[in-house]
Amino acid sequence: MNLSESFSLSYISCLSWSLLLIAVMPSSAAEPTPARKLVNAPGVLIIAHRGNSSVAPENTLPAFAKALAAKADLVELDYHHSADGVPFVLHDDNLDRTTNAQELLGKQKVLVVDLPAAELARLDAGLWYSDDFKGTKLPTLVEALTAIQSGSTTLIERKAGDAATLVKLLEREKLTEQVVVQAFDWEFVKECRKLSPTLTLCTLSSKAANDEQIQAAAATGADVIVWNHEKLRREQVGLIHRLGKKAWVYTIDDPQHAADFITAGIDGVITNKPATMIRVRGAVNRPAP
Repeated sequence: MNLSESFSLSYISCLSWSLLLIAVMPSSAAEPTPARKLVNAPGVLIIAHRGNSSVAPENTLPAFAKALAAKADLVELDYHHSADGVPFVLHDDNLDRTTNAQELLGKQKVLVVDLPAAELARLDAGLWYSDDFKGTKLPTLVEALTAIQSGSTTLIERKAGDAATLVKLLEREKLTEQVVVQAFDWEFVKECRKLSPTLTLCTLSSKAANDEQIQAAAATGADVIVWNHEKLRREQVGLIHRLGKKAWVYTIDDPQHAADFITAGIDGVITNKPATMIRVRGAVNRPAP
């Protein structure tokens, strides 16, 4: 066999493998999921932190309903697992701040993970905020997803629990391509990426940002890099974009701070005041990409 024949056979072999890879490649690689379309859309996304938590008790169905009414692009929530493995929506790992657990159970600092779902369902998660919300219950993650997905997109923040349980829940509810998941635990993000290539993922950080950390966040396979707005310099937004990722910041309620980041090219603002931030977005000229 001469050199020309060898090259031709090699070329044909490579071409065959390329065609095979195209044939078996998931359609989601060519067709972005609804969640990825939202994340990759031009402009600034306004994300309601724990629902519209400035006007209703955080991480409850009333807060989520008010976030939908405010037309938030995404609605963020947090979850922990009950003792029997049911994901419940609340921020803290214990029940003191946002429920009547101390009164009902006669104990302080009761952990979410120490109570079964039936006990968590008995708690009042609204009275701490005001009498108007007395009787509001802790929602399960499934209940919260049902409420939010009816009119927006859920940004799920994992506080505790394994990746497999979350991915299986989203698969069962047929929501894997419809929601966004974020976590401070980047190993959790990596595991989610392995389990679900189409899931839209974000890394969270509260550290003072530097280039190495931003590059490490990008290497997890996340679609979005989310940072504490006080710890991220405006020029680092550009680095995130150069790495092919979207950049979000949390938690901004001050209009001027939001405007500064919007002019720096930020892609998403997590806020307790979504209605205010939507007005800021409309008033600020965003630089061309």
